[in-house]
Amino acid sequence: MEDYALGQSLLIQPETPFDHIANTLMELGWQRSQDKANSPLLANEPEYSSWTWRGQKPILIYSFNPLVKLRVLDVATLPPALRGQLASHLPLLQETDVNDLLFDPEPTQRMLALWAMQETERVDLSPQAHRLCHDTNRQVAEIAKQVEARLEKMQESRDALMLTLTQLAQVAEPVIAELNNPAATAHLKPTHDDLCQLFDPALADAMAREVELAYETAPIANPGMDYPHLKVTAVNAGLLRWPNEFSRQFPQGYRNIAGWMQPQWIWLAWRWCKSDAPEDKSPEGKNEENHHAAVAFDGLVWMKTRWIWLPKAYRLVSHALQTAHRPPTLH
Repeated sequence: MEDYALGQSLLIQPETPFDHIANTLMELGWQRSQDKANSPLLANEPEYSSWTWRGQKPILIYSFNPLVKLRVLDVATLPPALRGQLASHLPLLQETDVNDLLFDPEPTQRMLALWAMQETERVDLSPQAHRLCHDTNRQVAEIAKQVEARLEKMQESRDALMLTLTQLAQVAEPVIAELNNPAATAHLKPTHDDLCQLFDPALADAMAREVELAYETAPIANPGMDYPHLKVTAVNAGLLRWPNEFSRQFPQGYRNIAGWMQPQWIWLAWRWCKSDAPEDKSPEGKNEENHHAAVAFDGLVWMKTRWIWLPKAYRLVSHALQTAHRPPTLH
């Protein structure tokens, strides 16, 4: 699977022993943290463990459900390249595997599929959870009811968030229209305190230097007269950690640095288009004419009471990480 297509959780094949996982991670450069000692239900199979990338961020978290041998790697803060590295070295339980397990004759396997659905937020499989609410095995049926309820809440939360983001995108349109004026954009420069809130505070000093360089001349976003139609996408930074309908509207560079962005703040990307018709994103539509049908900008962020603008913020963060002597493989 392509690196940028990997989600926030990687499921490892149930029969893969923990020692194999730990040894593989060590060989790849991950350092295991000193986790609180607990007595696992299964020998040599801890139910929780964590690693850091060569002693620094990002953090990798492992959990294990001994009842069904569900093994999960939480990779939400990892850049796609590191996720891809893990996926190429560890045997993963794929989405198609989970789909098949939902129909497995063994109840334990159906329970594994249900918990895997919940862990990976597979709202697309809600009908299957509903079907298993009537499973002949009482334990499977009870778990299915719990998972169905969780998936319903996830969908409700997504719908509510989508409405909020759509509304903020509309509110931002007059602000975006003024970004061709350097006198206006000069006031959108973030302070050191803003940077501490927007990103990992450990990067604030390095980010402040990057911002000073970016604002030596006030940035502008001027599409020109040929692009009259504005299309705005708003997203909270947490959604930039995995592939979805919002993160796909942002430059891929944001996926690389999302683990260092505080997840609650809402960021905007926008396109000035020649036409207000929906863009053709099919392979056939990726011709030279379509390529020049829009001009893209990004980096506007709403912070409590005011707007801040960091054009191409992913480049600034990448440079800041390099300044902070982070391992180069993160980028």
